[in-house]
Amino acid sequence: MALKPVTVSQLNEYISRVIGTDPLLGAVVVKGEISNLKYHGSGHVYFSIIDATSKINCFLPRDYAMSLHYPLEDGMEVTLTGSISVFKKNGTYSLYVKIVEVSGEGNLAIAFEKMKEKLSKEGLFDQSHKKPIPKYPNKIGIVTSATGAAVKDILKILKGRNHLVDVMIFPVLVQGEAASADIAAMLDYINETFDDIDTLIVGRGGGSADDLWAFNEENVARAIYRSEIPIISAVGHEIDFTIADLVADLRAETPTAAAQLVVPDTEQMRKQMEDLKEHLYIQLSNKLMYHRLLIDNLAKEMKNCLNGQIAKLENELTQSKLLLEENNPAQILENGYSVLTDEDGKVISAVSQLCEKKEYKITLQDGFAKCRITEIGGNQR
Repeated sequence: MALKPVTVSQLNEYISRVIGTDPLLGAVVVKGEISNLKYHGSGHVYFSIIDATSKINCFLPRDYAMSLHYPLEDGMEVTLTGSISVFKKNGTYSLYVKIVEVSGEGNLAIAFEKMKEKLSKEGLFDQSHKKPIPKYPNKIGIVTSATGAAVKDILKILKGRNHLVDVMIFPVLVQGEAASADIAAMLDYINETFDDIDTLIVGRGGGSADDLWAFNEENVARAIYRSEIPIISAVGHEIDFTIADLVADLRAETPTAAAQLVVPDTEQMRKQMEDLKEHLYIQLSNKLMYHRLLIDNLAKEMKNCLNGQIAKLENELTQSKLLLEENNPAQILENGYSVLTDEDGKVISAVSQLCEKKEYKITLQDGFAKCRITEIGGNQR
């Protein structure tokens, strides 16, 4: 006898009743690692619990979530108590969680610490190996997903901050089993092919610990370490921290922050140059004013000095003039005196200079006369 066909809704309803009445599935206790954790605005918590080969979707209602005394995190190993429920609309099932017990750090967290310890001992995190990030790059490379939000955010910031820098995008997988190999191979390829790239930004936007795990893989860490081009890591959000962050030459908290770190803001530089120009202009104006005042003071001092010298010389000239006037022979002659000179014009000032019968010249106020000596006598006073 052929079975009567049922609708999809009827089948899902039947499966829901069967699962809901199963004693094991009504009070199941399961152990695993939290992945893809999402805190909804309503207060409900959505996540998956995984082991090495499988996962189950989980739903933690707001009331139960509020009773927790600690925040849940990706990678946290937990033991969950709850019941299996069927979402009839799309035929999926999930674990309706009522009790959460933390049972360990989680496999991903343990793997992270082990990788961190190994690479740290090898010196991959040493500051001495880190290369300086160029302040004024000409060309920047971006290693990330070509379709993710991270590359859009980076390009938007770069365009807004600096229109002079060239940008090259190198698309890679940033999630999944093949992602780490793809990232490592791209970094090696860029170093071998593009010697004109000044800085690389390597990263992706936020996600769960599973989503970001490619940046914790050893092959990515070693590719970053051997890169000759300086690398800025930009993985996830501020709270996310990966092995790539520890190996990179500089860590940015987000892809947006990486774009802000990698290039200077040309508008800000322009304003700084304008401010510097104004500052230099003021300094030069002040110096010019100072030296102008200094020159004016020196000119006044020189003028005063020259005036003093001129006054002194004028006084000396006046004194000399008076002395000359007092000793002017013409003035003496006007006073009734005369001058006796010999044939050579020498003034005779003593009787001893006279010779008898020799001709002499007598100069008076209004003329002269020549004479001969007929008698020479001594002082009559």
